[in-house]
Amino acid sequence: MTPRVSFILPVRDGEPYLREALESVLAQTVRDFELLVVDDGSTDATPAILDEQRDDRLRVLRQGPLGLVAALNLAIGKAEAPYLARMDADDVSLPERLERQVAYLEERPRVALVVPGVETIGRDATVVLPDNDAALRRRLLLRNPFTHGSVVVRADAVARAGGYRAEYGANEDYDLWRRIAREWDLGALPDVLYRYREHPAAVTQSRVEERVRSRERLRDELWRDPALLRALRGERDPVEARALLREALRRQRYGLAFGALRNVASSYASRRSRPTASRP
Repeated sequence: MTPRVSFILPVRDGEPYLREALESVLAQTVRDFELLVVDDGSTDATPAILDEQRDDRLRVLRQGPLGLVAALNLAIGKAEAPYLARMDADDVSLPERLERQVAYLEERPRVALVVPGVETIGRDATVVLPDNDAALRRRLLLRNPFTHGSVVVRADAVARAGGYRAEYGANEDYDLWRRIAREWDLGALPDVLYRYREHPAAVTQSRVEERVRSRERLRDELWRDPALLRALRGERDPVEARALLREALRRQRYGLAFGALRNVASSYASRRSRPTASRP
């Protein structure tokens, strides 16, 4: 029987946290899924940890080491479900994560991907994004707002976008989101359902200079992408509105900067018009 969801978990030398990550996936309240783990040439105890698992939903694929993009595309090629759930080998999915994200997508056929609130392990930091397609597009113009491992996405949307590409270095997810956004809407849940771990060996902490150069090249392209720029106006958050204005000026998109300036003015006008509580 075809599973409802395919979890995709790439790993290289994930010994310290892999067991916890696997346990969090296998403990999901939704049981109808497959877990595809791609071992990208691990040299630590990762293969042994995977071999000791006794859950029929787990499939181990081995390669390389060929890198993250190759691992992701290998798993996508083997996935059988209509939904793909990303998971990182050092993070934790809370039990209701999959149930909530899949229900969200099933209720909204125009939405390709959804992220939950994300908590950083060991730090008092939580990211909750607005459940508003236009607002999420504006955030893509400023940063990669989606924690990669927390995303659930339609397999069809990934296929139509061409899958992951290596052209932008460690920004492979950022590049995929912008291509998906050309045809689909984006969504977010308000509840924290994913715990993200920061540590020196994490992929996002490595090759910083290369990552920044590739990200800048990608973001130059984003500021010329009509699918994102159509959402530029309408920002009501003063911090985000100012950031959009600065970014438009930095990219020398002066016509767009005018629209961003209107966002700034509107956001402050909206703030001043809010009623204030009377003093006792």
